[in-house]
Amino acid sequence: MNEPEKIYDPALADGRFQLEMLGVRWALVVLYALFAGIGVIQVDIAWFIASEGFLIVFHVYYTWYVWRELGPNPLPPETAYATPFLDTGAVSLALIAVGDPLHPIWAVYFFIMVGVTFFYYPIARVYGVWLIACYGLVGVGLQSRGVDVPAPLMGVAAILLLAGIINLTMYTGGERRLRGRISEVARTDPLTGLLNRRGLEEILSPESEEKDLLKQAYAVFMLDVDRFKRFNDQFGHLSADKVLEHLANILKAAVRNPDLVARYGGDEFVIVVPDVTADEAVQLAERLREQVERLGLCTVSIGVTFSDGRDISAKSILDLADTALLEAKQAGRNCVRTSGLIETHAA
Repeated sequence: MNEPEKIYDPALADGRFQLEMLGVRWALVVLYALFAGIGVIQVDIAWFIASEGFLIVFHVYYTWYVWRELGPNPLPPETAYATPFLDTGAVSLALIAVGDPLHPIWAVYFFIMVGVTFFYYPIARVYGVWLIACYGLVGVGLQSRGVDVPAPLMGVAAILLLAGIINLTMYTGGERRLRGRISEVARTDPLTGLLNRRGLEEILSPESEEKDLLKQAYAVFMLDVDRFKRFNDQFGHLSADKVLEHLANILKAAVRNPDLVARYGGDEFVIVVPDVTADEAVQLAERLREQVERLGLCTVSIGVTFSDGRDISAKSILDLADTALLEAKQAGRNCVRTSGLIETHAA
């Protein structure tokens, strides 16, 4: 399954972190005004008003964004994409106002770059282009003010900025791939390579990456190997594990989306089948049962339940499938049974 692009790192982007960032931002705005007021930063009054005014307006917007983000009805996360672009524009205006393209304010670019690569990673490359373009406009703006721009030094600074964002992007990309691999391992059964119980319940949760897929009708199959304990006791764990591995391969090959096949535990497997009717789900389960029997590996009992896309908890849908599976085993095994829910929809 492809991981969707996310703006925030979920390990860091909590309410406390956002409030801390908001406080730091306002502190920088105040420090800029203070340093200009006491003469640490020599800046033309008109340019100071323009740049400080831009900073204040932007940070009012950012405060409003954080307030809405932490409220009961948060804004869509995509609205935060404007933040680093506006930040960079504000710093560029400040450099033009100060009249020095290499003033220490220039270092704020690096803080913005870190934020982009860690919290706005999907737009990092686009932001890199924007950053260099803004720094080029700093040179143009200073020349228009009659400031002698040290072109070689600006070129070196631009190279440093470009190298910095490339390096940060590569580092962050590697870190994200590692974190993704750790997440994948935590959701994967080591024997069969299928989803484990945790991964399955994540898929069936309302916050799942598959939530759009599961808004439509879908079925859930729960199956287990008939008399598996007897086989395990007779032939040993290694042979029993081989049976489970082969069965996992059969299940993955039999469905359209092998990413939705999971080992629920022991010899129990679960399959989520999206975009089917109740009748189609029962027919597919029966074909699957026959295929396993025909291969002579083992036989399986299958319980089937169905959802029409309404919100239903993972526990509820799995309990229904488990109830149907129990009925299949009580009916003599090697058969398919359905829950009352699926029978209602099939009627």
